[in-house]
Amino acid sequence: MEEMLACLRGWHPGLAFAELAALLPGAALQQETSERWIRVSGSEEKQRREALSLASGLQCFLRSGLVVSTKDCTPERFLNEMESYLKHHPVNGSVAVRAWKQGSKLPGWSLSTLSGRLGGLLHDSGCSINLESPDHVLALISDGPSSAIACGWMEGDGKAAFSNGERRAGERPFFKPVSLDPMLARLAVNLAAGPLGRGPVVDPMTGTGGFVIEASLSGRPSRGIDIHSEMVQGAQANLVWAHEGEAPAHAQVVRGDATRLAESLPEDWLGNVAGFVLDPPYGRNSHGSMAADHLLESCLQSAREVAHPQGGFVLILPIYPLQEHTTLPLSFNQNIALLNGEWSDVLTVIERCGWQPQSAHVERVHRSLSRLILHARCAPQD
Repeated sequence: MEEMLACLRGWHPGLAFAELAALLPGAALQQETSERWIRVSGSEEKQRREALSLASGLQCFLRSGLVVSTKDCTPERFLNEMESYLKHHPVNGSVAVRAWKQGSKLPGWSLSTLSGRLGGLLHDSGCSINLESPDHVLALISDGPSSAIACGWMEGDGKAAFSNGERRAGERPFFKPVSLDPMLARLAVNLAAGPLGRGPVVDPMTGTGGFVIEASLSGRPSRGIDIHSEMVQGAQANLVWAHEGEAPAHAQVVRGDATRLAESLPEDWLGNVAGFVLDPPYGRNSHGSMAADHLLESCLQSAREVAHPQGGFVLILPIYPLQEHTTLPLSFNQNIALLNGEWSDVLTVIERCGWQPQSAHVERVHRSLSRLILHARCAPQD
C-alpha cells in the first residue's frame, strides 16, 4: 500500500488527528513537520475515500507526499526533487496544479511562481493541462508555522472548510444557545463510532439533535433520545429539516430515559451500538455536580450494557479555559477545572462504568469557557 500524507484542516489539528485515527483504525499514523500533516501507511483507497466523505477535520491526502523544510532547501532544489517525484509517480489524464498556504507566508518562496514552474514540468513531461476540470490535481501547500512545504498528487477535493454553513445550529427551526457547531458534532460522531458499517450511533441526551443530524447525514443508523417532549419534537423537526424536509428512515428521535437505553432501542441494536455521543446539559439545565450526578453515571452504565464490545463514546463537558492554549491531547493527570465537579471523579465514574479513556482534547469556546472532548472505548471484560 502506498504511503499517503494526510492534510488536516486548521480548526483543531489535534482533534482532527484523533478523528482520522478513528476512521482509519488499521492504519499507522505518524506526525510530520507540520501539525496539520500526518504520514499514513497501511490504508486502502476505499477507506480513505470514506474518511474524506465523513471527516470534519480532514482536507485531503497526497500520494507519497513530498515534504521539505524551507530552512534547508531552495526553490530550485525543491523543483528538482519534484521533477524526480513526478517521474516516479506518473498519472494518466489531464492535470492541474493547485496551491494554498497555511498560516503566514514563507520568506523567499512564492507559491504562484512555484505553481507555474510545476505546471511547466507537467507540460514538458507530456501531461495535458486542464485548469477547469482536471483528472488529477498536484497540490502544493506551504505551512508558515513549521517553515515547510508539501506537494503531491491529491486524493479529495481539498476544500478549505467542512461543508456545514447551510445547517449551522442557529439556522435550524429549533434552536438553543448551547447547541454544538456541526463541525464538532460530526467529529464527535466519527471519533465515537469509527468507520461506517460498525453499527448504529446513539445520543442519550439529544437536546436539539445536532449529533443525530450529523450521524444520519453520514449514513449511519442513529437515534436521539431525550426525556423532554419539547426536545424530542424540536430535535425531530431539526432532523427532518437537515434532510430537506423528509424524515430519514435510518434515523429518528424518541422520548426515553438515558439511564434505561435498552427500552428506547430496537432489539437488534442491543449489544451492537458502535458509538455514543453525549453532551450533557449544564448551567441552568444541569442537575448539580457532574461528577456526583447519578444521572451521568447511570447513563454511562446503561450505554455500556447495549454497546458493541468494541464500541466507543465521546463525552463533552464544559471547563474553565486552560492557562495555555493547546491542540495537543491532554494528560489524564492534568489539572482540568470542570464547571461542574472534579475531573478525577469523572474519570473514576467512567472507568467504574466499564469504559476506558482513550484521549482528551480541549476546544476554546470563548474567553471564559472551553469544552473538554473525552473519547473512551469499552474496557475489556473478564
